[in-house]
Amino acid sequence: MFDNYLFKNIRYYASFQMLFVIIFIILSSSGVFFHFLLNHEISIVESWLHNNHWEILIISKSLSLLLINRWFRVRLYEMKTVKQLTKELLKWPEHRALVISFFMVISYLALSQTEFAKQNLGYWYYYLTSFFGLFLFFGIEFVVIAYLHDVLNQDEEISTFWLGFFYTVFFAIGFRLCVPDYYNLLNYVIFCFTALLLLSGESFKNWSNVVCLLVIFVAPMGSFFGLDPVWGDDFSPFSIKTKLAIPFLAVIWMVSFSYYKYRDQIISGARKFVR
Repeated sequence: MFDNYLFKNIRYYASFQMLFVIIFIILSSSGVFFHFLLNHEISIVESWLHNNHWEILIISKSLSLLLINRWFRVRLYEMKTVKQLTKELLKWPEHRALVISFFMVISYLALSQTEFAKQNLGYWYYYLTSFFGLFLFFGIEFVVIAYLHDVLNQDEEISTFWLGFFYTVFFAIGFRLCVPDYYNLLNYVIFCFTALLLLSGESFKNWSNVVCLLVIFVAPMGSFFGLDPVWGDDFSPFSIKTKLAIPFLAVIWMVSFSYYKYRDQIISGARKFVR
């Protein structure tokens, strides 16, 4: 069940998450240290950490990607550049990915209570920061996963189920160590990550589907509807008062999974039934 290639993927991905956490702690601590040198009150320090949390997260994740990339190059692995990977992996998304992305948006908004937050109008910088922060935070994960597959697996057949499981576990641990769950969104974040894994295909390298879900569902829901794990609805123009519990998220995920995997069979069966 667990072969050498699987362990290599898990080890390097866990190392990436560990680097991410360490760099995040270093950057956060450095910022706090200089604030204390200036004799700022604790409330000012907390406000700085809160308002700049996304920037610190993205810088930490980007530096982690840079270091893991450098490590592979030092080990003399033949690696493709991000530009080469982009040309190879970024194409027009599948029709199924578009359907699932819009289905998730409509389902979540229909099953939850959404309110207009008039007091948050005008926070354009925070809208954009949240949108691109979510896009890059999840997107960088799939750049790393694509590199791991390209460098370590090559033509080897490995269990994508177990890879996906361990990727999710280490992603959740790294996320939780860097982002306190003040807004009770950890389950939602895991839901988003596993949905992205699903749409990324059997080798986790279909970037087009990943980008599609990020742009249509993950980033807008965080930026404009308050499902931002870092800021919650502090700056979003809309807020969701009734966040979906695990059973509802599981139903949405299973319907999406069934449609993605068995769409052709479902359509074929429906046509036969109509005839």
